Amino acid sequence: MIRRNFPLLRLTPEAAGKLQHDYDRAIARLAQLEREHTELQNQIRTQCGAETLWKLRTDTRNAVLLVDLKKEAA
Repeated sequence: MIRRNFPLLRLTPEAAGKLQHDYDRAIARLAQLEREHTELQNQIRTQCGAETLWKLRTDTRNAVLLVDLKKEAA
């Protein structure tokens, strides 16, 4: 097995603080999006039915995979 030594990343205190701030903001935004997504799913399930939610999820997943496949083929 080949072992590679990766250089240690050294940041100035200002850069480390900015990186931590950006990370905290990204994690907070991700948590907010997850809460909104869950509530959206609950409302779709309530108003349109579980089968409609299942079909939307499947169609969305397939659309995303198709875009990825087109990018890979290009």
